Amino acid sequence: IAGRIRSRHLRPLTPWIPRVNPAPWGLLQQSPRNLSEGGRERPLLVVMEEAHSYLGDNGSSAASIATQRIVKEGRKYGIGAMIVSQRPAEINPTILSQCGTFFAMRLSNATDRSHVTSALSDNLEGLTSMLPVLRTGEAIILGEAVRLPMRTMIQAPPRDRRPDSQDPLICDEAAPEDSMTPGGWNLKMHIAADYRYFVETWLQQNPVPTPPNKE
Repeated sequence: IAGRIRSRHLRPLTPWIPRVNPAPWGLLQQSPRNLSEGGRERPLLVVMEEAHSYLGDNGSSAASIATQRIVKEGRKYGIGAMIVSQRPAEINPTILSQCGTFFAMRLSNATDRSHVTSALSDNLEGLTSMLPVLRTGEAIILGEAVRLPMRTMIQAPPRDRRPDSQDPLICDEAAPEDSMTPGGWNLKMHIAADYRYFVETWLQQNPVPTPPNKE
């Protein structure tokens, strides 16, 4: 509204809204179902970063229950979900099984690879053996979005639009010394690092006493 994104939890009001004005509520419920496939004018994609933190295997949390409903019923309302996680083994299996397309990047942990394999078709299980040897930015794409499974390199965004989440560069001879972008430790820094604030904050924290040894 007025150029701003509003987020409200309306589930407690669901039984009460139709009694106030049932006509708009019924139109809101039925209009998405009447649209033909691909004709949804305002599709919504819900992106869930670090999903393993709140979509655990037990499936009893409020976030997990809501996400299960989105991945099961959301497509007929034009709502999709993108689950992003470095630990697929900690994602609820019901949510993982409803994902139609997988962008599988490098995974070294055997447990994580097995959970990805269990969500794929039987004839695609052999592709997961390549996951430990993928390069940074490389992914295996398979599912409904592609005709055939493919191994591809994801194009990186421009340097001025990249998030500050890259691995640290130990040595980078190619970067100019006057560059403001993160470089290797062999380059001169424009601003000397000041750790005084971090040390003072650390010293102000209340230490947790170590319990005495009962032996």
